[in-house]
Amino acid sequence: MKQIIYQSKQAWASLSKKPGFIATVITTMGVTLGALLCVLTLGYLLLVKPLPYPEHESLYKVEHIFHDSKDKIQGTAFTYPGLIHLYKNQDVFSKSALIYYGQDVLTNLPSSPRLETGYVTPEWFELLDANMALGRQFEQSEALNTNNPVAIISHQLWQQTFDGDPNILDKKVDFRGVSFNIVGVLDKSFIEPQIANVGQNTSVWFPFDYNRGKQYEGAWGNILGALTFVGKKNTELTDSQAAQMLTALVNDKWQQEIAGSAFFAGWRVNMVLTSFHDEILGDSGNTVYLLLAGVLGLVLIATANIANLLMSRTAEQQRQLAIFAALGAKQSQLFKTLLAETGVLMGLSVLFALIIAMSGFYIMQTYLASVLPRVDELAINVVTLTAAVLFALLFALLFAGLSRRIINYKALNSMLQSSGKGTGIQVSKKTRQFLIVSQVAIATVLVFANISLFKEAYSTITETKSYKVADKLELSVSLSAATRPPREEIISFNNELKEKLAQLPQVESVSLSSSVLRDYSLWALTSVTDNSRHVIYNKDIDDIYFDMLGMELIEGDNFSQADIQDRPRKLIVNDVFAKQLNPSGSAVGMQLSNNPEQPSFTIVGVVKGIKLPGQKDIPARVYGPTSRDDNDFTLNLLPGQRLSRDQAANTIKEVNSLYALFRLEYFEEIEQEQLFTQYATAVTTAALAVLTFFLAGVGLYGILSYGTHMRRFELGTRMAIGAKRKHLVGLIIKDNVTVVIMGVAASIVILTAIYLAYDELFMTYLASNIVTMFIITLVAITGLSLFACYWPLRQFINQPAIHSLRNSD
Repeated sequence: MKQIIYQSKQAWASLSKKPGFIATVITTMGVTLGALLCVLTLGYLLLVKPLPYPEHESLYKVEHIFHDSKDKIQGTAFTYPGLIHLYKNQDVFSKSALIYYGQDVLTNLPSSPRLETGYVTPEWFELLDANMALGRQFEQSEALNTNNPVAIISHQLWQQTFDGDPNILDKKVDFRGVSFNIVGVLDKSFIEPQIANVGQNTSVWFPFDYNRGKQYEGAWGNILGALTFVGKKNTELTDSQAAQMLTALVNDKWQQEIAGSAFFAGWRVNMVLTSFHDEILGDSGNTVYLLLAGVLGLVLIATANIANLLMSRTAEQQRQLAIFAALGAKQSQLFKTLLAETGVLMGLSVLFALIIAMSGFYIMQTYLASVLPRVDELAINVVTLTAAVLFALLFALLFAGLSRRIINYKALNSMLQSSGKGTGIQVSKKTRQFLIVSQVAIATVLVFANISLFKEAYSTITETKSYKVADKLELSVSLSAATRPPREEIISFNNELKEKLAQLPQVESVSLSSSVLRDYSLWALTSVTDNSRHVIYNKDIDDIYFDMLGMELIEGDNFSQADIQDRPRKLIVNDVFAKQLNPSGSAVGMQLSNNPEQPSFTIVGVVKGIKLPGQKDIPARVYGPTSRDDNDFTLNLLPGQRLSRDQAANTIKEVNSLYALFRLEYFEEIEQEQLFTQYATAVTTAALAVLTFFLAGVGLYGILSYGTHMRRFELGTRMAIGAKRKHLVGLIIKDNVTVVIMGVAASIVILTAIYLAYDELFMTYLASNIVTMFIITLVAITGLSLFACYWPLRQFINQPAIHSLRNSD
């Protein structure tokens, strides 16, 4: 141990004379290894580490899937009565729970915050073995149909909104006119399973009886995406057996209830079980593999760079090594000397890497919580530290070994006798060529992949839209009462609120319609002409909606104010649906039915279809006259104006104190949220491409600079006999162009192998215009290589030849 400490001190004393060298190695290896540790920890968390719930492998989410008569999936959500029937009659799960996810306004606080809410049966917290910081879990007194107004709040809400009040169990929270007694506060350690949405963070939990879907208790034809069923499966059943049993139970009951419905003729229900592990992780494994591939590429480039730097340093240390050899140092002792230096460098690099990794954890937890599951659990752990130690040892041995290979031990003694003239340690030409080929190949692959991914993301972000979002916002109102007022009272409130909002100085116009960017419902329609059945996205709008959003009406008529008043059986369809209904003619005048016992809808107009952020294609949509008792508004503000949440909330209270502001969001913010994945991809790939390009540039410069330096006598001689600058530049480029081409060829082989092995993944993630992207990559790599050839040459060709000849061995 003393010998190791002594050698480490000696190594540091030698290295400290080269602060620039130390900074370069630590920065390069620290950043790349930090990124690798960050991704490895994420990969362990997502792919290996068990979920933090007891018997997690037995926990399942059940999906309720509708298949039409052609076996096409038309919906993947429960009907309310179907969910209750399943809960009460199944025997596949030893314990099961119901969940309804939503949002609501906490009305007994001055700020009236909108919170994420969950409505559950008591088994939910039992399945998760949730620890409580205060109070208790839900009990049988809060079971189905007990209507006991109690609530459990999250630890975060307790701390941030209630300032950690120790008497919180004596408080109440008011939602929709109901006061709920707080009976428990979840412990800080509780991790909510993200089985509804990535980044799900529920603030308040209520008994299932208080969910908003109860109005559909008898609606066997309506599905609600917020309804969720989970349970702990009996271990004696396979997933397939359990799914078959649940399908028979639910489908038989559903068929009985919808018997006689022409629309659902030939339809069936299929139940699918998905483990918590698969449901929570989704396809995030692919993301981990892509990140890992990119980071490993960076590590390989960085490794080549540092190997070149250390071998060059070994060449500079030839006289010191020769003295060691003359004094009797054996080859193993020389290796230990080199290992001491690389060990110190890699140890410092890994310490810096851990700081980089922790920074990466913070960035992912702050910005990627809605994209990557379980990121809240990211932290330095045993896996991270073990990997860090192994990397330090591995790279220290690797770099020491590479440096040792260029030493000719037998020639070291003669170096002292000849003062080192002509016998210096050199990095062989083959080694330098290998480093160039590997640098170019890896850089080409990574830059091509990142440019392609960036182009796809950027194209989606900047895609021209056929609707307007600037100066538009969505305002939604929530009722702060236990029972819904009569329809006429709500209409009166809406009319007065619309008038008040329109009078605000920032507001240009108000539409009684929800945001164009979301809140589309599914609607089952049958064409009266040919009895074809369609499940279509629907939105109710008013007469100014299309004009406000700049959506083009390409045929027929818009709704009138009279249509909004009377709600006649009229529809406007988009051009996609119109083409489906009548491929060779007009859809205007065609009739659609959603209930044989009611009059059919008549299509009065066709509007140009719109593609929402992140969508690949334009779906079929229909628009109907809005119901005047809906509480969603779209506001068109004057250019550059803003409406604050407080101003909107006060305006609502002025009209009627029974209502509260539920949502106030600008369209541009909603759009950015929906495009978050694309933004994250664009930023990540741009950063990786720049970092790859930078590391490759540094590496190529270092290798070619060393090679040029070794030829300085030749260059000086050529200059002395009249060689011009351009001839010398051409000579260096000519000597290196072959290895650069070999690197590009190697990258083509690598990309071809990836395509053949993972063609579906390749085409999913990389841009459609692959040839153009590869040409751009080649131009960039070629420019970088030319620069790396020319720049080290400048110090010789910009000075008289005598300087190169005088400083040569």
